Amino acid sequence: MESASEWPYQPVGEEFPSERWERLTGYAQGWYVTGPLAEAGFGYLAEIIDSVLASGVSDQLLVISSMHDLTVVPAHAKAGERESIFVVSPANYPTLRGHMGLAFWSEYRRWEYRQYKVEDAVDVFWEMVEEKFGILPTNG
Repeated sequence: MESASEWPYQPVGEEFPSERWERLTGYAQGWYVTGPLAEAGFGYLAEIIDSVLASGVSDQLLVISSMHDLTVVPAHAKAGERESIFVVSPANYPTLRGHMGLAFWSEYRRWEYRQYKVEDAVDVFWEMVEEKFGILPTNG
C-alpha cells in the first residue's frame, strides 16, 4: 500500500456535481468501445457504466468522470462521512498490463488501492460497492 502523500486523488466534497450515468454511457462507448481508446483496453469503463444503468440502483450512486476515471459516491451518504470509490484507468495511475484499479477513500476510515484484471472489472466494482456502500444491484 502506498502512503497517502503519494496518492493523487482527492475525496469528493459535500457538493458533488454528479453527472448522469445515461450521459456517460454515450461518452464511454464513443471513447472506449469504438473510439480511440478501444485498442488500449479501456472498454471495462463502458462495461461498468452499462452495468450500473442495468442494475436498478443507478439512482443510489452518484458519478463524475475525470480523464478516463470514474468517481462514485453513495447518493445517501452516512451522516458526517464522505466516501468515494475511484475506478482508476491505467492512463492516470500505474497498473499492471491488462489490469485496472479500484480505490476507496473514506474521511474517517482509510484509503486503499486494489488492482484487478480488466475482465473482472464489473464484478469487482460491484463487490466494492456492496462492501463499502452496502448497495446491491436489484436487476440481474
